[in-house]
Parts: sequence; C-alpha cells; structure tokens
Amino acid sequence: MAFRFSWLNKEVILGISLMLLLVLPVFVMGGNRQVYVDKDANGSQDGSANHPYSSIGKALKNAKGGSEIYISKGTYKENITVPKDVKLFGKKKDVGSVIIKGDSDEPTVTMKDDTELNFLTIEGGRHGIRVMEDAKVKIYKVKVKNSKRDGIHIESAPTNKKHRALLDDVEVRGSERAGIFSEKRDLVIIKSDIHHNGSDGLDLASGMDAWIEGSQFHDNKGSGIKVVLDNASVWTKNNSIRNNTREGVEVNSYGVAGNFGLKKATLVSNNRYGVARIARTSAGTKAFGGIILGTDTNDNRFESNRTGATSPIIRGF
Repeated sequence: MAFRFSWLNKEVILGISLMLLLVLPVFVMGGNRQVYVDKDANGSQDGSANHPYSSIGKALKNAKGGSEIYISKGTYKENITVPKDVKLFGKKKDVGSVIIKGDSDEPTVTMKDDTELNFLTIEGGRHGIRVMEDAKVKIYKVKVKNSKRDGIHIESAPTNKKHRALLDDVEVRGSERAGIFSEKRDLVIIKSDIHHNGSDGLDLASGMDAWIEGSQFHDNKGSGIKVVLDNASVWTKNNSIRNNTREGVEVNSYGVAGNFGLKKATLVSNNRYGVARIARTSAGTKAFGGIILGTDTNDNRFESNRTGATSPIIRGF
C-alpha cells in the first residue's frame, strides 16, 4: 500500500510540474507590464529596460491592458493615442525632461478609457490632450502648452465617478483657444495653473458635475472660468482668479436650473466683473438662484475688478 501511495505522489508531482511549466510562462508574460522607451535606442527593441523602444508609438502598439510605459528624457515628435488601461510615465524628478510634441494637425495625445498621463510635457497639436467620449482618465503633474485649439479638450461622459476625468497639478498655457474645455461629465480639477490662453481658462458646458479646488486661472484672454448653469452641479473652493481679459467667472443661463458654488475664491483685477451673470434667453433671466457665494469663513475676496464684484443679470440675447 505504501508503494502505491509513493507511486501516486510521484504521478501528482510530475503532473503539477508539467502544469507549472505550461502555465508559468503565461503568468510571467502577463505580469511583465513595464515597457520602456528611449528615443536614442537602437538595435534590438523589445520594450525591456535593456532594449527599449525608440518611440512612444511603438511602445503603445505593443502595449496590452495594464501596461505601464516609462519614457526616458528627450523630445518625442509624434502624435499618440493611449489605448485602454495603459499608463504613461515621464521623469518624476524632472517633469520637463520628457516632451511629447505633436507633429501633425491632430491632438498630440488622445486618451482612451482607464488611461493615465504622469510627469510629462505635452506641446502643440490641434489639442494638446483630447479625452475621448466616456473615457475615465487621470492627468497628473503634466504641462500642456501651445496648442492650436484647446489645451485639454474633454468629450462627454455620464456624470459619475466611473467616467471621471481627474486633473491634478496640471499646467495649461499658450493654447489658442480655451485652456481646458469640457463637455458634460464628471470632472475634478485640483492644484492646477491655467494661464495665458487665447480664450477662457476653463470652459464648462451645461450639465457638468465638477469640483475645482486650489487652482489658479489667470491672464487668460477670455474669462478665468466660464460655466453654463443649466443642469450643472459645479462647486469651487480656494481658487485664485486674476487678471483675465473678460470676467473672473462668467455664469451663463439658458433657463434651466442648476448650481454653481464659489467659496474662498480670490477674484482680483479682472477686466470686467469678478462674477458676471449672463442670461442667454428670456427664461435665463430667472434662473440665477443657483449661484451660491460663500459667506463668513467661506467668504470670497473681490478686489479691483474693473466693472465691479458681481454683475446684475446681463442680457446676452
């Protein structure tokens, strides 16, 4: 009987060993999700640390869901689309050292669902970054500059966390149109600097669900922040809105109820009102009860705005 158990044990061990030989490579390959890029790479290129790809496009072409792509310093002249569930990383200690510079009249970077950009500089392009419809994205410590249209152009999505666009510590400057434009979706902007753009700093369409905190909107040729009140739930706290050519904050209404909250904001030296209320239809003249200005400890500071702190309702039709 002992001999029988010994024989069975050997058979089991051999079976397990064979199974591991077949399965283990799958686990190893599936777990190898770090891909490397170096513009100066030559010779054999498989995306490994020792044999990186020479372009981001090559890395993305070979990337699978869950891949993390690490990019060495340099300027990469290419327009790229980041596929679903892929993350891009520049140099954490030198954010300006990895530059993706668009070389055609397309967005420099297009982001699909569950994608991330980290520690990168994005230059040029039709838009610097285009976030596709329904995509959940994260953009962290990224500089976007000199886009031909919007610096960051965000397409529509359901207004829930599953489809959230998170912009954290982002700088957008030198865009020929808005610094950031977003269609209806869930949007969070924190600790960002949006400045010297050719139109509004931040332009939000109707129906937005947004939180904006600790950011700066200054020296834009339109308004610092422009919002459509209709069906909106937009809340802001501790933002600095200065030196914009038009309004500090421009709130537009077409006649549907919505909410816009402004707390602990600094609105200084804007060329028109600190906050302007603009009715775009006759019904819109009655819809401004949803503007909520902070009081007491949440009070806002208005100073040196050329035509006043808060406007009467202005007819824009």
